[in-house]
Order: sequence, then C-alpha cells, then structure tokens
Amino acid sequence: MAILPWKLLSSKTIIKDKWIDLHADSCQLPDGTVIEPFYVNHISDFVVAVAVTKDHDFIMIRQYRHGTKQILLELPAGCTESSDADFAAAAARELLEETGFSGNQPEFLCKIAPNATCISNFAHCYLITGCERTSDQLLDSTEDLEVVVLTEDQLKKALESNDIVQAVHVAALYYAFQRLSVSRS
Repeated sequence: MAILPWKLLSSKTIIKDKWIDLHADSCQLPDGTVIEPFYVNHISDFVVAVAVTKDHDFIMIRQYRHGTKQILLELPAGCTESSDADFAAAAARELLEETGFSGNQPEFLCKIAPNATCISNFAHCYLITGCERTSDQLLDSTEDLEVVVLTEDQLKKALESNDIVQAVHVAALYYAFQRLSVSRS
C-alpha cells in the first residue's frame, strides 16, 4: 500500500509575529477522514555549527533555554534571516557572533526536521574545522551565553551522560563524528 499525503482543505492563521506563524489546518487523510484543527507552526529554518579548533577541541556554548527552564550545553546555532540564501555562510556567521571563533569553509553535514509532525522548519547543520578565536563575541541584546571548549573525549562523555539534550545538536554531533572519523582514516 502506498503512503499518500494529506489533502489541505483550508488553513487559518491563529497568530503571526516575529517568532511564530501558527496555523490551524483542516486536513483530509487518504481514507477521507478529516482532521481539524491540525496545528502547524511555520517558523524560520536555522543553522547549527559543529566547530572544531585547530587543536581538535569542540566549541560549545552554555545558555538558558526558557522552554525547558534549564541552562543547556549546546552548539552555536541561530535562526536564518530572510536574506540568508547561503546556509553555510549563516552557520559561519552564527559561530563568529556567538563565540568569537571562525574557521575553514563550512562543510554541509545534514538537513533535518526538528519536529516534522507540526513544525515546518529545517535545521541546516555544518562542520567548521580549523577554528580559532578571531574576535570578541557579537551577541544580540537578548543573548547571554558562555563559550565552552571541550576535548572530543569530554564531549563524548557529555553525550553519553545526557548533558546535551537539544535533539538537533545531538544529531549534528553524530554526523560530525562520522565525518571526522572518515577524514582521519
């Protein structure tokens, strides 16, 4: 049996601002069943940078995340702007702004859907090697974050002990470890 897409019967904007574009959709399943409302949030894509220094350490950040009400260990990342057609350049920009580090040309790792059930965006993940500090942090007024540099062993232990909980960041790190192990072979 073939899997078929749902048919969109109608869509109504519930709220739209800089951060959210929530729609209530009426959808018809292939068997004729109608689901309504089915909420979908149309938000901006974002970039994630797995940054590795010239000494093979990993550049992480620690910041407060209100959704989980926790201070989390994460990768440098950020929403893309409407002018961002080049996701690699956006990843390099986010790395520089959040950490003050820059490096080699970003290498594409993966494009993944953080929550394909009800959010329309994608994360574009990149590996940036050869990183070194080239400036001070260039934080937005709402950003308060600490740069944390970890060895590969420290980072793997953080993953194993569930100290990194952002699902997209975990996925990006596993893609990066795979790419880095192949390049060392």
